[in-house]
Amino acid sequence: ASICGGFGPRPAAGTPERREWDAKRVDSVTGGEFPLCQCSERKYFNSDREECELNKFEDMMAHMFSSGVANFTHLVVVDEQFALFSRAWCVAELVEAEWSGIPQSIQIHSEHAVDLHYDSLSSLDVQQCAASRPEDKEEILDRIMDIGAFNTHLQWLIFGSSGLFRDCVDAENRAAILGRVV
Repeated sequence: ASICGGFGPRPAAGTPERREWDAKRVDSVTGGEFPLCQCSERKYFNSDREECELNKFEDMMAHMFSSGVANFTHLVVVDEQFALFSRAWCVAELVEAEWSGIPQSIQIHSEHAVDLHYDSLSSLDVQQCAASRPEDKEEILDRIMDIGAFNTHLQWLIFGSSGLFRDCVDAENRAAILGRVV
């Protein structure tokens, strides 16, 4: 499902799946439902692998970075609950951007939010991340040659001296995290 093609089938009322579905289709600030695309262009989804518009993030990031846009940066906007780090596609996108040499910056709700989610970040494992479709998670994990090395690299990307949270985590805590990972 996507905003362009709809929100997907409505799960049964009263289920956790329905609550998640409802939450994903509304703006968390305004409470308003996201508008759906009204264009009449044909939509390509996962059933059309080659034409699919939803599975090309590596290609799109590489294209945008190489297009010569001055000061192109991947802005990572982290929700207050840090759910971004529980999503397989999001974590894969962070690592892909870093491996591609795309500069990244982060916007967080507060340093207090970092403190609240510090433990879960420091034990982040791509295998524990979720995806809307099991096939998506499987595809992401299949692309990773060495899960352990990926997770170690992910920790460096988040907490390293040049990492996304370099300004939110002091050097002593960075050293402790990296000491546990290595």
